Amino acid sequence: MAAAKSIKKIGIIGRGAIGVNIAFNLQSTKNIHTTLLIRGHYDRSEVLSLLTPDGVTHSIKCKQEYISKGSLQPLDLLVLPVKQYQIESLLREITEKLGPKTTVLLLHNGMGGIELVQKYLPNNPLLVATTTDGVYKISPICFVQTAVGQFEIGVINEQDMDQEDAEAEDITATKTIEKQHDSTWDYLSYLHPKLFWRDDIIFALYQKIAVNAAINPLTALKNCKNGELVNYLEEVKRVKEEIFDLYEFMNLPLDNHALSLHIDAVIELTKENYSSMHQDFQNGRETEVEGILGFLLAKGQETGMKMAYIQQLYEQITILRK
Repeated sequence: MAAAKSIKKIGIIGRGAIGVNIAFNLQSTKNIHTTLLIRGHYDRSEVLSLLTPDGVTHSIKCKQEYISKGSLQPLDLLVLPVKQYQIESLLREITEKLGPKTTVLLLHNGMGGIELVQKYLPNNPLLVATTTDGVYKISPICFVQTAVGQFEIGVINEQDMDQEDAEAEDITATKTIEKQHDSTWDYLSYLHPKLFWRDDIIFALYQKIAVNAAINPLTALKNCKNGELVNYLEEVKRVKEEIFDLYEFMNLPLDNHALSLHIDAVIELTKENYSSMHQDFQNGRETEVEGILGFLLAKGQETGMKMAYIQQLYEQITILRK
């Protein structure tokens, strides 16, 4: 892991499970100052805790500050680990407060957030990441880490948004970020113990949305942990098949067999985890179904591909939540 050469200031929006997990990863790094940026209704003095799989409960020691121009302007990196449906309102709030030199890291389930960041923060460098970590919230200040997965990250530019129709390298081609970039990016390696650079980050997002689509809606509707999907293998198979048919029709350079195995591996890795959609659905909150199943259905409509089972799941999540 490369050494940080100067003090870097990282802000993480909110007190969600993934953001708190990143704060935990960063807190032992002396040359990085991490701040959780929170809403006014939170108490900044509350101590957050994270229970790791080894049974140890860790206090999250980073600062908590309210979202303001003063807390945003000094940042080298702003991490947005927020729900897909929260992104636009958040960007409207921070667009006049964030300096143009701050790098933005978008980290959410589903698709559609990249275009919004480019719309509201057109001058800021943009990174996108996905993770297979298993983390969930059990109270407003207590979190449980059930699995340490991978953290894949890549730079987004205008050219990437047209890359879906272009020929790309194999989805498994990854490099550690220290080898891909010069010292400007060295500090990013501290975000996660298993951080990898993806040249083809757009296709990594399509891989992640397939994982989310196969796991999240079913765990929400069946009211189960990820690992309990072994009891619903036929349903998982139906979701996979419709996604794979869509991806083939879209000519995405993804190996469906490898992707199927990857979905199974994530289910096993995060078997003790409750998906974010399960948590939201069971507690009557808005879910990320639009950014996951809604996105896939929209792509299906564009291509003339019908996805009957995914449509059914989408309608069940949407109607039952109401």
